[in-house]
Amino acid sequence: MHSQYGSRKEILFKSHPNVIVEIGAGYGANFRYLRKGTKVKVVEPNAGFKDVLKYQAEKYGINLEIYESVAEEIPLSDASAPMVISSLVLCSVKNMPKVLSEVKRILQPEGKFVYLEHVRAHKHSWVCKIQRMVKSSWKWFFDGCNVTRDTGRIILMAGFSEIKQDEFQLPTFFVPIRPHIAGIAVK
Repeated sequence: MHSQYGSRKEILFKSHPNVIVEIGAGYGANFRYLRKGTKVKVVEPNAGFKDVLKYQAEKYGINLEIYESVAEEIPLSDASAPMVISSLVLCSVKNMPKVLSEVKRILQPEGKFVYLEHVRAHKHSWVCKIQRMVKSSWKWFFDGCNVTRDTGRIILMAGFSEIKQDEFQLPTFFVPIRPHIAGIAVK
């Protein structure tokens, strides 16, 4: 993953604050892009990642707090986070508008939501046709991942004050996850 996303993540996470909330941190793949000493409040529903998150945090010098919760119910106070990050997570949340509402709730005024996600391909493209064909089985094999979710549009409609969002294609043989977006949304 580092070879495919590393340079983009370095740009996205550059100039990050000393405290970050990450939703769906999984195994801590983003820790390598953060400064040593950064406090990361991880919202991760899968308790099975706890040990590997601790290991990765120690490896990269991250001060870690783990909250075993879904992103639809972030157990943090209103306006408490200067930055929230999401990386390849929004495809598998159950209620994406609720997640974005929670992200906005916990962001401080002018706080940033920084994201990198794979998305639905353009409606009439051959990739979109493949995404629709494999949607059910893909979801089953890849932990609820919805390859036909129009994540970019949903973020644009979520009511952030400013959004800078780029579309790009990941050169991978996993055709359903070629289209991506990366962006920064300001509360």
